[in-house]
Amino acid sequence: MASESTSNKAAADYEAIVAQLNALRDDLAKLGDSVGKAANDTGKTLARDIEDGVAGAARYVSHKGHEADLRVETAIASNPYLALGLAAGVGLLLGALTRRG
Repeated sequence: MASESTSNKAAADYEAIVAQLNALRDDLAKLGDSVGKAANDTGKTLARDIEDGVAGAARYVSHKGHEADLRVETAIASNPYLALGLAAGVGLLLGALTRRG
């Protein structure tokens, strides 16, 4: 009889362990889903932040380029002969450099 009682207790213990392992597996699956969703949300936020940063940088570069363009136009309009002389000099220099090559 003691043997039968020990056998029943072992079977009950085994079933309890199996139930706990199944519960642990389910909990780990839920945790994995939660971590995956959090990572996905973080990735989307990071991508949005990068996109905003790139757009801001593009606006900044465009603005600065436009300012530089206006400064060059103003300088050329103020000193047309100097601008023509510089352009001719740069053209001669580039021509001389390409003939050597």
